[in-house]
Amino acid sequence: MTATGERTFEDLLARIDRREQTARRRAILYTIVPVVMAAVLLGYTAHRIQSATAQLQDLRRQAAESRGQVARLETQITDLQAKLGETEARLKEATELGRYIHQIDFVDVKAFFSLYPQQAPVLERILELRQRGVKWHLGGQTPTEGFDSPSFAAFILRELNLPGGDVRPGENLLATSRRLWDRLPPISQPRVGDLAFYPAGYVLFYFLDQQRRPFVIGMTPFGITALNPDFAKVVGYRRIGR
Repeated sequence: MTATGERTFEDLLARIDRREQTARRRAILYTIVPVVMAAVLLGYTAHRIQSATAQLQDLRRQAAESRGQVARLETQITDLQAKLGETEARLKEATELGRYIHQIDFVDVKAFFSLYPQQAPVLERILELRQRGVKWHLGGQTPTEGFDSPSFAAFILRELNLPGGDVRPGENLLATSRRLWDRLPPISQPRVGDLAFYPAGYVLFYFLDQQRRPFVIGMTPFGITALNPDFAKVVGYRRIGR
């Protein structure tokens, strides 16, 4: 082979070698690029999944808070409905009681003091508190905060050092009424100054006016009020010791 032919052959081998290297680089590039793209895609997908998971958790938290708010609103609505029902019941009760109010004038008071001197301090103290404007207050036990019906009766007894007049802090209406009922002696016919017990916890003092018409007086939703005894059916009477 001539020198010229040898150079031509070497050139051919060199070109083949360069083509093989180029082909290898392309093959490697074609292999790496999809891997890199897949890695990038996987990373992006993982980020999106994390973001979506965080958003889902946030939505769940917001939903839980919303349910809590709805539950609190429902509780508030229930409480308001209960208070509204109680207010309506008291309004109805007060309206019904209004038909049975017994008027007391100064002539009645003077006549009472002359006819019943022993029982006079009871009525006198009741009228003093009425003049002060002492109000109805469920569970109240002082003139400042007000009274319910049995706590007012117990307060009057305590003021006059009569049996049954002890006041127990925190005692509710029915408990006070039951304690007065249990401690005082039962009677079938009341006399002036005795206690008359009615449904719903009313405990009122029994008196007669100057015309010897009976009435009861004590704390009601109207405040300290005199009523005709038949405003409700009497449960029973208890004697006030003097």
